[in-house]
Amino acid sequence: MALPPWPDTLPPPVGQIGSLGTEQLYQPPQETQFDDGPSRTRRRILFNETPRSISLKLTRDQFAIFHAFVRDTLNGGARRFTAPVRQPNGRLGQRTCRIRGAVSEVDQGPRSVVSFILVIQDW
Repeated sequence: MALPPWPDTLPPPVGQIGSLGTEQLYQPPQETQFDDGPSRTRRRILFNETPRSISLKLTRDQFAIFHAFVRDTLNGGARRFTAPVRQPNGRLGQRTCRIRGAVSEVDQGPRSVVSFILVIQDW
């Protein structure tokens, strides 16, 4: 089954100035200590995932589309999807993504600001 795409009517999930960023560029390796030698490390996951802090300023119509996308299409944020995200080289590229945790919304009159953690696969 194909992954649902990010709605074209919404701005790409690249965030506002000051909201972009990540606390870690990759998952650090798992380290195992041994009594009789050096510790050993190994990858924690099969593919790289990078969490990015995203904050989008949406109009009321865009917020309704975003809300329906997360609630219905993504089954409350549980499903993966494809989205145009800013790559390390600065260009937008399609990647498989998922939303980690809760999505918050701040009502600013004619606009809403939604914030969430976007986990990008193979960023």
